[in-house]
Amino acid sequence: MAISKKKLKQAKKLYPEKSLGEIANLLSVDMNELARALEEEGIKIKKKGREFYQPVFPLGKVNWLFLIIIGFCVVAVYLNSVQNEFHYDDYHSLTQNLHIRKLSIGKFFTDPQTFSSKPGVKMVRPILLTSFALNYAWTEYKAWSWLLVNVLIHLFNVLLVYVFLVHLSGSQKFAVIASLVFALHPANTESVNYINCRSTLLVSSFILLSLYGFVRSLLTKDWVWWGLCYFFFGVGFLVKEEAVVVLALGLVLDWLFLWKKSADKNLVERFVRYYLPFLLVIGLYFFYRHWALSFLIQDRAPRPFLENFFTQARVLVHYFNVLAFPFHLNASYEIFIYREFSPVVMVSMLYLLLWLMAGLATWKKFPIFSLFVLGFFISLAPTTFVPLNATINEHRLYLPSLGLGLLFSSMVLKLEKEFSLNIKNFIYGCLIFIFMLFSLLTVVRNRVWLTDMSLWRDTIRKSPTKAQVISDLGNAYFRSRPPNLDRAENLYKWSIRWDPNYFKAYHNLAIVNYKRGDEIADKNPELAKEYYQNAVSFFQQAINIFPWNPDSWSDLGSAYRKLSDYVNAEKVYLRAIQLDPYNVKSYFNLCYVLAIQEKFEEAEKNCRQAINIYDKDPNLWMGLIDVLIKQEKYSQALDALQNMLEINPNDPNLRKTYDKIYNMIYQTQHSLPKSGE
Repeated sequence: MAISKKKLKQAKKLYPEKSLGEIANLLSVDMNELARALEEEGIKIKKKGREFYQPVFPLGKVNWLFLIIIGFCVVAVYLNSVQNEFHYDDYHSLTQNLHIRKLSIGKFFTDPQTFSSKPGVKMVRPILLTSFALNYAWTEYKAWSWLLVNVLIHLFNVLLVYVFLVHLSGSQKFAVIASLVFALHPANTESVNYINCRSTLLVSSFILLSLYGFVRSLLTKDWVWWGLCYFFFGVGFLVKEEAVVVLALGLVLDWLFLWKKSADKNLVERFVRYYLPFLLVIGLYFFYRHWALSFLIQDRAPRPFLENFFTQARVLVHYFNVLAFPFHLNASYEIFIYREFSPVVMVSMLYLLLWLMAGLATWKKFPIFSLFVLGFFISLAPTTFVPLNATINEHRLYLPSLGLGLLFSSMVLKLEKEFSLNIKNFIYGCLIFIFMLFSLLTVVRNRVWLTDMSLWRDTIRKSPTKAQVISDLGNAYFRSRPPNLDRAENLYKWSIRWDPNYFKAYHNLAIVNYKRGDEIADKNPELAKEYYQNAVSFFQQAINIFPWNPDSWSDLGSAYRKLSDYVNAEKVYLRAIQLDPYNVKSYFNLCYVLAIQEKFEEAEKNCRQAINIYDKDPNLWMGLIDVLIKQEKYSQALDALQNMLEINPNDPNLRKTYDKIYNMIYQTQHSLPKSGE
């Protein structure tokens, strides 16, 4: 940061009576910058040994009042978030993920499939999964606690940014303005309100901690912070692979701000001491993924590299627009996939190249602008070069919004120095207005995430022809209480009209027909049979389009079971299990089908397999008990009965079921005492 005129005037009065180091500490400025500023004023500086090469860090002290004010702002704008619900990927990664209910932390480090209930959706994120498991152990699936943790992580990140900037720049004003932009930017609402985006929040925490350790160790030669830098870097990888950007961001910070302050001008020594450890941590991480887990990046990429690269060129342009004008935020944008180099791709690349050239050209005169531009591209590089299912997500702007805060704060301070008091008041009036606008937009956007219905109603207004959005709104109507099956069915059909190959819409239509059949099965079995046959047809269409979804196979088996076609039901359940060895529902339903066919030993085996995966569901134990009784394995049935009761001994319904089954076994085996004796 440049030395203010006020501090420079004070320094001129104090020098040379006080040493340059004493003045720098007194004014909380960098000694090298102070020396250059005094020399520009015509004051000759006496060089004493290595005085100029001992940078001051931290340059400023944390102001607790500012910490409280910034923290209050974060809590105030996100207070209404804790009323929201789970959404979208939260279902397969959280509410349907049996692994996080067990607190089996060791398995999170060894089995990538623990990330999701969907087979093939594999992520090596053990620290993230541990946070999910602890959250479940705290309140199970009460959404307010999950959202509260997200808000608290965001609060921690904002306060950490303030501390980092105060220590590095010495300017309270610069740190506060940048932190508030980062705290209040509406684009960050997805990161906080979409619970599954805790990965973005948490990895950002470790990225910031690692960068702070890097800066502090480089300037002060503090070996404790040197070790913490690479420790946080490694832990960040266990949250999300995005942590790799620390290496490039550290290099940019060094180039723009740290090199001129540092005593070490030996490039080889600098590389070995500060950059080689980053490379070693990256190597260890990929060794862990590949050799320990036999899992490197992806089973199969959702799109070819060039196709993704061309598409991301257009997406990056959109990201710039969202950062500057965050007014029409969208949970699922309609983005055209560019499969070849087109005029739109060319214009997008030229636009991005202009930004990059401007950032590189201004590195001496306006290094903060260079940091914003390079930080933007570096933070988004992982999704630019690695194809992901979603082509665009607002939560990817979490770190770039911090870069915007740095740029915005720096521009405000530059303008403040150039103009009169009246203009300064106008500038700060505009600044307050922007903060109020950001706060209002954030609070309003939080309400959009209240329920599935509110989220997808908002999204469909902005992406009215996207099949996934239309289908997800149908899901919201299906999950409503009571379910609006007619509306859901119409939306699923509408989704198919826009994309005839969207298999999820066919699957969902099958579920609607299945539910209709269940509703009238007792009153009108013939009509119910027609609905079940329709369900079979839609499930088969979904499987023809995408045959790797185990849920379609499992639910098809249930439809066959309703039609008493147990042979086909058995076949498709086995296919579902083949696709997903952790599919508890398929094992349990297969147990039922086998028991009906009097294949009791096979039925018992599948029931036990379901319980091995998840032993906290009383229904699974009931299925096993029933099969054991039919095989006259009463002793084992009693053991299973006791295990079922231990799930929740204080549940009166469970106790009543226990007594009923126990006494039923008693009638067969008179040697047993009656329940309660």
